[in-house]
Amino acid sequence: MSEKAHLKKKKIKLKRSQKLTKFGQKIYLCCSNFQNNTLWESACSCSFGFIFSLVPLILIILTILVGIIRVSPGIINYFLSFASSIESVIDINPVINNILNSKNFHFVDIFLAVWILWMARKLGLSVTLAMTRIFKAALKRKNIFNQLFAFLTEFLIIVVITSVIIISFSINQLASSDVFEPIREYLPDIVNQNSHIIISLVMYAIFFICTFFIYRVTSGTKPPVSLCFFYAILSTTGFFVISFLINKFMNLTNYNIVYGTISTIVILMMRIYFFFLFFLFNAQMIYVSQFFDTLLLSEIYLLPSQETKGWLSSFQRMMFINPAALRTTDNTKSYNASDIIFHKGDKADYVYYLYKGEMTEETEQGIIHHEKGDFIGEVSCITNQTYTGDGVAVTACKFIVFSQEEFQELMQKSPKAAAKAISKISEATASLYDENK
Repeated sequence: MSEKAHLKKKKIKLKRSQKLTKFGQKIYLCCSNFQNNTLWESACSCSFGFIFSLVPLILIILTILVGIIRVSPGIINYFLSFASSIESVIDINPVINNILNSKNFHFVDIFLAVWILWMARKLGLSVTLAMTRIFKAALKRKNIFNQLFAFLTEFLIIVVITSVIIISFSINQLASSDVFEPIREYLPDIVNQNSHIIISLVMYAIFFICTFFIYRVTSGTKPPVSLCFFYAILSTTGFFVISFLINKFMNLTNYNIVYGTISTIVILMMRIYFFFLFFLFNAQMIYVSQFFDTLLLSEIYLLPSQETKGWLSSFQRMMFINPAALRTTDNTKSYNASDIIFHKGDKADYVYYLYKGEMTEETEQGIIHHEKGDFIGEVSCITNQTYTGDGVAVTACKFIVFSQEEFQELMQKSPKAAAKAISKISEATASLYDENK
C-alpha cells in the first residue's frame, strides 16, 4: 500500500504525550538517517561546490543584467551593493567593465561561455547528489537525470537570484519616487539601495526561494508545498541565527592576523557550511515526514530484543515499542485472555505487531511465546503461506495489524528490514529441513 493510500485511513487521535513521542521519533529518525547518509560530508561538498561555482554564477548573472543596464543603468550599482559583501573574495568591478566594453564576439567567447556553464554546474551537482542520498529509497532516477537536475538546479538558482535583484531594485526605485517621500523620512533604511537591512533581506529571500524550490523539485518525490515552505523557513532562519552569532562574537581581526587575506574566504566557507547543514538536515526531515509511516514500521521491525544490552537499545525500545502514530481505526485489534487470534491453517494475509500484552503460538514444534514488541506471522505472510499454529492471547492483548501489501512495501523500501525478513525465512526453512531429514 502506498504512503498516500495509507494516510487515507482514519488515524486514531493522539494524546499530547503521544504527539511528543511522535515528534521525538521524527527527530531520532532524521538524525539516524542523517548520519547513515553521511550528510556531514555532503554539506562539505555543497559548500565547496558553492565556492567553486561562485565566480561562474556571478559572471552569468552579470551577463544577464548587462542587457537590462541600457534600460535602467542604476541596477548595476544596486548589484554592486550586494557584491560589496564578498569584495575581499572577488572584485567584480573589472569584470563589469570588460563585459560593458566588449563589442566584438570571438570564438574564444564561445569556449569561455561553455567553460563558465560547466564550472557553474558544480554547485547544482553537489546539491542534486546530496538530495539523491536523502531520497534514494523513494527515487527511481537514473544518473543521467541527476546530471539534468544539476543543470536545472543551477538554472533555477540563477533565475531566482536575477529575478529577486531585479524585483527588489524595481521596488526600491518605486519607493524612491515622490509619492513615498513621507515614508522615506521615517524609514530611510528601507529605501536606501546601499542599506544593510534591505541588502540582507534580499539575500535571505534568495536563500529561502532557492531552498524552497530545491526541496520541492530536486527531491523528486513531490513533497507537499506546505512542508517545503515550512522547512525552507527553518533553514533560512537557522542560517540567519548562525550568521548573526558569527558577526556578534567572532573577531575577524584575529583571523586576518593568522590567515591574512584568505580570512574572509574561511569565514564565508564556515557560514556556507552551516547553511548546508541546516539545508540538508531539514531536507532529511522532509523525507522523514513524507514517509514517516514506512520509516516507523521499519524501525519497530528492527527493534532490538529485550535481551540486547546497552543504553541505545533500551532507548530505541522505549521510543518506538508503542507506535501510536501507526494506529488507525482499521488496523488496531484487541483481544481478551484466552481469545483465539488466528487458527492454524488460516491464510496469512496479515502480520501482527503486539504492542501490549502476551500471547502464544501453538505449533507442531512446540509453543512459541510472544511478548510486547514482537511481530507474529511475517514469514508466513511474506511467503504467502498459512499460519503454522494457533495464536492464543495469554493476557489482554492489543495489536497493530499490517496487510501483506504493506509489509511487502516495507521490504522494498528498507534493505535492513528485508535482510531481517530473509534471515527469518532462512531460519524457518532450515528448521523445516531438519524436521524432514
